[in-house]
Amino acid sequence: MLWLALGCLAPATARPLLPPPGLQADGLPALERVQAATRAEAPVLRFLGWHPQRREMLVLASAGGSQQLHRLAEPGARPQPLTGGRERVDSAQWEPQRGEYLVFSRDRGGDEAFRLYRLQPTDSRRDALAEPLALTPDGARVSAFQFLPQGQGLVYVLDPLDGRRSPAPKASVDAEGDEVSESTPSPSAQPSSARSQLFWMDPLRPESARLLGDSVGGRYTDLRVSTAGTVVALHTRQGRSQTLRFDLEAAVPPGGQALGAPGGAELREDDVLLQRQALGGDFRQLVLLRLNSGQRQAVKLPALAGDLEALAVPPPGSAMPLALVHNQAGVSVLRLARPGSEPPLQRMAAELPAGVIQGPQWHPRLPLLAFNHSSASSPGRILSWSQEDAGVQAWSGREAEPEAGVWLPEYAPLRWQSFDGLEISGLHVAPPPQFKGPRPVLISIHGGPSSQARPTHLSGSLRYLVETLGMHLILPNVRGSEGFGQRFLKLDNGRQREDAVRDISALLDLIAARPEMDARRVIVSGGSYGGYMSLAVATRESARIAGSICRVGIANFVSFLENTESYRRDNRRAEYGDERDPDMRAFLQRISPLSRAAAVRKPLFIIHGRNDPRVPYGEATQMVAAVRAAGTPVWFLTAEDEGHSFSRAENRDYLFSATVAFVQQALAAVPPDAEPDAQSVAADADVSSPLTQRSKAGAK
Repeated sequence: MLWLALGCLAPATARPLLPPPGLQADGLPALERVQAATRAEAPVLRFLGWHPQRREMLVLASAGGSQQLHRLAEPGARPQPLTGGRERVDSAQWEPQRGEYLVFSRDRGGDEAFRLYRLQPTDSRRDALAEPLALTPDGARVSAFQFLPQGQGLVYVLDPLDGRRSPAPKASVDAEGDEVSESTPSPSAQPSSARSQLFWMDPLRPESARLLGDSVGGRYTDLRVSTAGTVVALHTRQGRSQTLRFDLEAAVPPGGQALGAPGGAELREDDVLLQRQALGGDFRQLVLLRLNSGQRQAVKLPALAGDLEALAVPPPGSAMPLALVHNQAGVSVLRLARPGSEPPLQRMAAELPAGVIQGPQWHPRLPLLAFNHSSASSPGRILSWSQEDAGVQAWSGREAEPEAGVWLPEYAPLRWQSFDGLEISGLHVAPPPQFKGPRPVLISIHGGPSSQARPTHLSGSLRYLVETLGMHLILPNVRGSEGFGQRFLKLDNGRQREDAVRDISALLDLIAARPEMDARRVIVSGGSYGGYMSLAVATRESARIAGSICRVGIANFVSFLENTESYRRDNRRAEYGDERDPDMRAFLQRISPLSRAAAVRKPLFIIHGRNDPRVPYGEATQMVAAVRAAGTPVWFLTAEDEGHSFSRAENRDYLFSATVAFVQQALAAVPPDAEPDAQSVAADADVSSPLTQRSKAGAK
């Protein structure tokens, strides 16, 4: 009956489903496994880098349910595993001279406390995996590492962890909303100070590690090494940032030196770095940084209304051009550039479907450019471009071809006017044509907050909701999203935070005006910052939604800022506001979803990993308790072995089925032709907020 009520297709197969050992399902009913009725996708590989000597790639691919390192010897070849185990690999680089060993980073249980390991792979004909050697200490986080040229070792940034997420309760809350374990960290507790250290090491001699820089109360980010071997990093402390360079033979005490400052080693005039920066404009552009003087200057290229989001610099002495990736209306456009020559920009790979390009990199010795590409019809492919034949070759994956009876998602732009007249945009995916009449809607809000919804491959759950349940999917880019210029990016900072929520209120107005959309059956979903947005909409717009899904979301800005890991805290204060200021603290408490939990009157699904260093687990437990105490049902799914995302295959499979079941039940609970619940409307009106003032919205 549930399927008939929704007008949906039944799943291809259904059998009882139990949560895997790492998951705790609190408040969830008995579930059946949902099998997506779509054809199987080819395994997704992600390009990390070229081998320095061979025409061979280092890639990430799933093995045994987690993300592991593999070799890819040639296009279409079967990837050869280099690492194994349950813990995923995050990044890796070959030693840049001979490629006899590589260094990779790995965390534990999604805690993002990345350690560096050295790996000397066995002969490619053997099946046994080599045993990696740990290079950095346990319990600290390597946030970046880079090799130096000519066998000079590597440098890495180490962020000691304060572990303030560790006191999160080991149990959940009971049906009455009472906690049944130790409490979450106190919001009034004094957080530890941030600390960041920069080290040099010869990976073949881990004991050689030497401190180059030590910042108490600050952070080193954007670690870079020039082709001449100069090490620079951006140092941020107390809201001020400065690019420093570091001497590998630094005296004691160690420390960096401002670019252009007198003293230190003399640098050549041509010791430069190319970087992305909004220099005197609204969009990021190509900027040349001279390391001897600290001077920055924009590289002269034709003006483009979009951010430069990635670049690949050719190896020293190479005749290869620069490869530039621009974000134009959410679509990645790849171009070649030879500054000062004609033509200054040449678009390449124009035959690629609209999508997203990441990680472009030139081979150190061959005229080959490799990059990752994903689109609506492909979850991810590794492609290479050769200057010799000017063609694109697929090393992995495939682009789905249109087939009779096979539905492929199509993105359409969606625009509406918010409360202040600002135009907000998003992406819309309509359900397949067999679904007639007004259909339910899923609003999926990205995280960041400075991220962007883009026309890339839909996740399994999103595709199922559109293709099988016949829902409209809307991916909004509320104010604060990337890709629309620096002014738009800052429109949600500090005390402007709720303006982004009002953008979703205006979107609900638009949905109500669209005859093909059922405004009575709207689900709001989001992860991380998008999780905060889903909670905020649930407290503000309960009368106009059918339910909400929050993945690793912020419930209370004050407890979030005080308990997120120290290496992130100052950066997040710049975005959300400084909770140590009494006025800002009161504001953040007032706008936090936790303070308005009683206004949540529709079903809520909260998902969180216990090892999350970004949004601590306590954010979830306190929101679950508060909403349940007000009498609203909450599904609460927690993972002992995950952090800010669910990366293990068995956990993701269960979450997929649980998400589908929640959406089905929330939609089925809406009575036919129901009007907004009067009690919910009254509850919304009690919240002192201009969100109740509706704006005129329209599609463009």
